[in-house]
Amino acid sequence: MKTEKVSVNLNPTELGQIDLLVEKGIFDNRSDFMRSAARKSLENYTDDFQRFLKPAHLQDEPEHGKHNQWAFGILHLHKEEFTRRIKKGKKFHIRVIGLLSIAKDVTVDDIQQTVLTCKVSGKLMAAPEVKAALEALNR
Repeated sequence: MKTEKVSVNLNPTELGQIDLLVEKGIFDNRSDFMRSAARKSLENYTDDFQRFLKPAHLQDEPEHGKHNQWAFGILHLHKEEFTRRIKKGKKFHIRVIGLLSIAKDVTVDDIQQTVLTCKVSGKLMAAPEVKAALEALNR
């Protein structure tokens, strides 16, 4: 799986402890330690993620103001998803924890006609103008 770079500020003692674990062969390098620490920390929030994540990731306009369903992992949206919703006159919310990828043939007009909100906790990959249109929805 492709990774993203993250900067972390640590005090000298914490960094020294990590370096000692690397030196003693417990971890291959600092990044290996940080990935392991992140995974272990995220395991503590499994119940919270289960509460946050629902089965659907593309929720139509909410009933009674509710729209709290999330996709977890990688979500790729093709032009057909937008075309189908335009034909039906349906707007939706996009919520992703991970990677949201929008096909290159999706236009700003497609976004404006179909998407109510877009929240990505992770990374958004789309044409620059589509990315800007999605980000503008949340302002």
